[in-house]
Amino acid sequence: MNVVAYLRVSSKQQTERELSIPAQREAIQRYADQKGWIIVEEFVDESKSAKTADRPAFQRMIAKAKQPQKDFKAIVVHKFDRFSRSREDHVIYKALLKKQGIFVYSATEQTEPNTPHGMLLEGMLETISEYYRLNLKNETLKGLKENASRGFHCGGRIPYGYRTIVVDGHVTLIPGQRHEVQAVQLIFKLAAEGMGGKKIARILNEYNLANADDRRWSPSSVLSILDNQVYLGHRIWNKRTKGMTQFKDQDEWIITPNSHPPLISQQQWDAAQTELQQRKKK
Repeated sequence: MNVVAYLRVSSKQQTERELSIPAQREAIQRYADQKGWIIVEEFVDESKSAKTADRPAFQRMIAKAKQPQKDFKAIVVHKFDRFSRSREDHVIYKALLKKQGIFVYSATEQTEPNTPHGMLLEGMLETISEYYRLNLKNETLKGLKENASRGFHCGGRIPYGYRTIVVDGHVTLIPGQRHEVQAVQLIFKLAAEGMGGKKIARILNEYNLANADDRRWSPSSVLSILDNQVYLGHRIWNKRTKGMTQFKDQDEWIITPNSHPPLISQQQWDAAQTELQQRKKK
């Protein structure tokens, strides 16, 4: 029987462990040889998470499986979690493949997908895989929230005007280079005087005060600083979902007051915010 192989790693770390592409390929080939199957094509997704089906090679494989003149009867993976870690995607895509006469086999988790017993065992393995993914996500989130609530820097970009140091094994913020601190303080001073982002950016560029990327200042980079309470010494974490621009509800934010040295006073912050609100109304 002709089959195709699907291989996936979700991170660079996995390429260094037993889930590396060569390790998966070897296990799949060994399994196919035992069955007397011929691997006619290989589909590989590198650095792609299985919590979504939006993976280039995976979608190419599904599209080919739907073609009337396909040249394979099964898909072989190293483990079922390589196919997907979403129980919903397992159900949807395996049902779609079944209509095409194609079944998914695992080289290391021996089941018979077209039998009641095999379907039960396969479903249990898929559910366990999804539980592991969700539990790992929750535990990671719990740890990040704990560190954030204690005022530690929880990864991500270091705010302009600060640098990081390690205290008792944890990363925290302290004021950065003098010219950066002066630039932040000047931004809030000019905003309190009624200037907008465009004019402040022009003044900063005239003073040759480079921004965080050693580039010229733009109105958006100025306004992002004016909107960041990190300069009051507060840390706000979990404001938005990774990769998304829309903010979460404020009750989901983790706010740690006085977690690090401020660069401006509350009075400077309030004065700048008052003028910004007035400009918005106008």
